[in-house]
Amino acid sequence: MLEKCLESLPGAFGDIPYEVIMIDNASPADEAKPFYEKWKQHRVVRNGQNLGFVKACNRGANLANSPLLFFLNSDVVMNSGSGNLLVKAMDDPEVGICGMKLLFPVDDTTKGGAVGPAGKVQHVGLSTNIKGHFYHHFGGWSPDNPRVQKLRDVYVVTGAALMVRRQLFQKIGKFFDGYGMGTFEDVELCVACRDLGYNVIVEPQAVGTHYTGATAREYGLGYNLRSNEMLFRQRWLQKIMWTEWNIL
Repeated sequence: MLEKCLESLPGAFGDIPYEVIMIDNASPADEAKPFYEKWKQHRVVRNGQNLGFVKACNRGANLANSPLLFFLNSDVVMNSGSGNLLVKAMDDPEVGICGMKLLFPVDDTTKGGAVGPAGKVQHVGLSTNIKGHFYHHFGGWSPDNPRVQKLRDVYVVTGAALMVRRQLFQKIGKFFDGYGMGTFEDVELCVACRDLGYNVIVEPQAVGTHYTGATAREYGLGYNLRSNEMLFRQRWLQKIMWTEWNIL
């Protein structure tokens, strides 16, 4: 998965200069050594144990010095030109975070198989319902549907492919590491971004394929989704807005 992800980056970003920082969360040494030898043009930091998504992302961000940070899961393969479009979207100084349109894979041969309808929308942003619960809007829709294609301000974007201004990321305090292995750290980052007056958007012409949960299924990892949601609500309940009515 990571190899497919890395192979997609040159076409995604074109002439835009970028640095790849890979944070390895204690993957097996016999797999890691030959792999990183092949990709030695990129920077690699290996953790002695699996610290989870949040701490790994924060560690990578601490090593970066570019004005924009792009957090990208190893199970996302970017389409040509998509990175370029994300960077252009960030030219708007009112935009603090930009996400992309992610599709379920057509050819998912990962462990456990497909988790969504082949070639359909997995992510074009998240909304909140009247109870304050978050969900992916337009999930399972055709990626070419006019409503999906609209460049829109959204409440939250997934951390699987999230571009943010580095100074803003630092000002917010990075991803809150109380979420452990991960989930809801991206939600909190987006809500905090909005709280500081910035917009969160999705650029629907920037497209990628998301093999959702492939790493977790391969290694049998679990995530504290429900407890993390409760933690997020404790921290941000007074800031949560009802947004589902605004996505149509």
